[in-house]
Amino acid sequence: MIEQGALEEVEALTALGLDGSLPLTRALGVRELAAHLAGALSLEEAATKAKTESRRYAKRQMTWAKRFMADWEWFPDADRAAETAVR
Repeated sequence: MIEQGALEEVEALTALGLDGSLPLTRALGVRELAAHLAGALSLEEAATKAKTESRRYAKRQMTWAKRFMADWEWFPDADRAAETAVR
């Protein structure tokens, strides 16, 4: 995420002074990287927190899907595939 320019993207968003309630400012990783740019977190801490939140989000999606899409046919090892994709 950081290697692909996320930090620069969040820096540009921060410079725009956008309202923190906008969906864009609540995207995965934005809060953590903005906290880093504000000096509240180290880059390593921000990256770790962003990864943790991404994993939690993926887990919530899988939990929701299993509950509300129970009659769908799932691929074998769908849980493991989702976790691997997030990493």
